[in-house]
Amino acid sequence: MNKCSIAAVLALTWLMIMPPPKMPPVKSADGSYEVDLTKPITKWILFATYRNEAACRGDLKEKPSYFLCIDRNNPAFRAAAAAAAPAAQAPKPAPKN
Repeated sequence: MNKCSIAAVLALTWLMIMPPPKMPPVKSADGSYEVDLTKPITKWILFATYRNEAACRGDLKEKPSYFLCIDRNNPAFRAAAAAAAPAAQAPKPAPKN
């Protein structure tokens, strides 16, 4: 990845996210799949990235109510992601011979 594309990615600081679908999949009365709002926000699915909040909120008007716009640098989001990361990336113990 070149320096220009890295800078472009870093400039995209607003995320539109949505909760993951319920498993096993469950359809609601209107035919859409139900989502799992009990999952922590760090487990939600990235739907789109934006350069600013206004652009994200503009597109949010067309989405179901459970979609969220969140700043990638939001301390609460970053703290939750950091807390979840060590558990997922914990080194595996070396096999004993």
